[in-house]
Amino acid sequence: MLKGLFTRKKSSRPFKDYYSDWFNILKNTLLPLLRCSISDPSPTLLSTHVEMLHHHFQSYYHALDLASSHDVAQLLFPDWRNSLEKPFLWLGDFHPYLFTNLIRSFINETDKYIDDKDDVLINVGGENCEFFDKPWEIAMAWRAPSKILMTRIDQVECGLRLMVPALANRVRKAQAGLVERMVEDWVWCQGRKETARTVIGEAVAVEMEEMVSLFLDANRLRRSVLAEIISATSVYQAALFLLGLAQFLVGLRDPALVSEFERCKTPLNKPSHPAL
Repeated sequence: MLKGLFTRKKSSRPFKDYYSDWFNILKNTLLPLLRCSISDPSPTLLSTHVEMLHHHFQSYYHALDLASSHDVAQLLFPDWRNSLEKPFLWLGDFHPYLFTNLIRSFINETDKYIDDKDDVLINVGGENCEFFDKPWEIAMAWRAPSKILMTRIDQVECGLRLMVPALANRVRKAQAGLVERMVEDWVWCQGRKETARTVIGEAVAVEMEEMVSLFLDANRLRRSVLAEIISATSVYQAALFLLGLAQFLVGLRDPALVSEFERCKTPLNKPSHPAL
């Protein structure tokens, strides 16, 4: 029912079809290209594929903006997302904390790197053998992040800590306002169906505009955080970051992983209190 309330007009193509095409390009074309270029000694090739993958993500966010103006319900209530993806969603798409948490995972690994190249060559063991098939710049990309990068990531995270609660508060107010106005209008209509349809439709239209605005603001936040990270990192750091992000999204759609996740769901225990 809620989905129906927030539908403005259907676009000619469901967004899930667009996402399927976008995801297939990510998985089958851009991700393999980036993997290959990471092992290639040419920084020009790597830079090109980093730019292509970043553009692919940005084109997706622009498509989300366009889709929201036609039918925000299919984005806010995405029944086409699987059970493994849904816990990561926030206002219609992946939470921007995904980006900052991922970049932090690389930064927090810096103290595990070995001090110099000779030590790496001497001490490479089973878990470090990947250094042999990667350029030195890739292997050491996150060894010593610059102070400029660290400061910029701190600033991005600070901005998120301000923006995310503010948007969440707007959502709560929009939902409360819709319920309050609809209840008041329903009582005022006293069961007159035609009158109720008009006044409730007006209430829903007002709140729908706010939900579209909220979605656009959340999407703008996701887009800007990703752009800030890419602009603050070197081409080698950006390559590893985008590789990790793409692999994460692809992994969430792996049929075997989704099936395993759904089999491992813990059922809710029935309340033991006799009154319940």
